[in-house]
Amino acid sequence: MLSRVAENLYWLGRYLERAENMARIAAVNYKASVEEHADDEDEAMLWDALVRAIGTQAAYAEARAVSPNLAPGEWLIFSRENPGSLRSTIARARGLARELREHISREVFEEINLLYLASNEADSTHGLRPYTATVQRGVAATFGLYDNTVLYDEGREWFRCGMYIERADMTSRTIDAKYYMLLPSLADVDGPLDRYRWLAILRSASAHEAFRKRYRGSIRGQRVAELLILDSSFPRSLRFCVSALGRHFGLATSGAPRMHSLPVTRELAILDLDLGSTGIAEIMRTGLHEFLGEFQGRINRVHNSTMSDILRALPASMP
Repeated sequence: MLSRVAENLYWLGRYLERAENMARIAAVNYKASVEEHADDEDEAMLWDALVRAIGTQAAYAEARAVSPNLAPGEWLIFSRENPGSLRSTIARARGLARELREHISREVFEEINLLYLASNEADSTHGLRPYTATVQRGVAATFGLYDNTVLYDEGREWFRCGMYIERADMTSRTIDAKYYMLLPSLADVDGPLDRYRWLAILRSASAHEAFRKRYRGSIRGQRVAELLILDSSFPRSLRFCVSALGRHFGLATSGAPRMHSLPVTRELAILDLDLGSTGIAEIMRTGLHEFLGEFQGRINRVHNSTMSDILRALPASMP
């Protein structure tokens, strides 16, 4: 497969997963602001957590310098000027899908196109919740159609690599941003506010039902962190994503020179081993924020090495 095609499939998986995550977190933010009867300051704090999760604080600050009244929700979800907004992310996915018509099924392309058309027509006057629900359903349908109508070949593995690396990154950022930024005082730990914050994190990762089935009793921070970081059977946990990413990367690069795939293979194997050999008590003791920051750095190294050593490797560097 041409490296350009493989890279486009990789980014298609990333953009679709990113759009679904942004839509889900935005919906949770909206619900939280309604349930908490949040004033303007509290609502802004909830949206700032999403800005932090996506890693666009600097870009938003620049946009606010030009338009001081620009709301974070409007900028993150509907803005056409923000290249990282939900609407822009869907537009990028659709652009890639058009280039990949020969490598994806007609059903997958049509579903992405429908999602793009719905996104293009949406704006804040029609309501946030209907729009985010449409995005979540559209992305879920696209993933289902991809697995049921596209050949299980190298291209499918690159698509899945993009999906899982994005999911791992977004899950870690969501936990970090939504709890670290909204961290209550020490007096509130394990209290009603603390439990509500952890409930919001569960909802942001579509993990509330999974948590109820896995644990008995009240929502506690350590249990939530354990599910979202170390649980090997929950499909959005960091450990599950890293394990799946390693498997799909191995299949995607089975025909690539070993010297080029080895750095990523090694990094993923060590990361998977580290997640499987640590406990949540140790993570909480050494610092959840510090652990997640290190994890994000390692995932970024995996992405950078994938791009430089495989997808954008110069022909002269290939043996």
